[in-house]
Amino acid sequence: MKVTAADLQALLEAGDGARLVLQEGRLEVLPAGEAPGGALTVIERDALRQRAGDQPGEHELDEQAAILSTEIDTLGA
Repeated sequence: MKVTAADLQALLEAGDGARLVLQEGRLEVLPAGEAPGGALTVIERDALRQRAGDQPGEHELDEQAAILSTEIDTLGA
């Protein structure tokens, strides 16, 4: 599964408590308070901000997307 910079930008724009999840073979941004159900949480918004900064540029988002894609592939998801 390939995470993109656009996925991460959508996560950052979703507000506090949002998370990027992998559910049924697709990535989805869930807002705060929405239970992920059987989905695998890829990264939470706050964790992404810690890793990439408060206002990451395209380069930082591409870098984090590549790291997260590798992590998902390693899990076999």
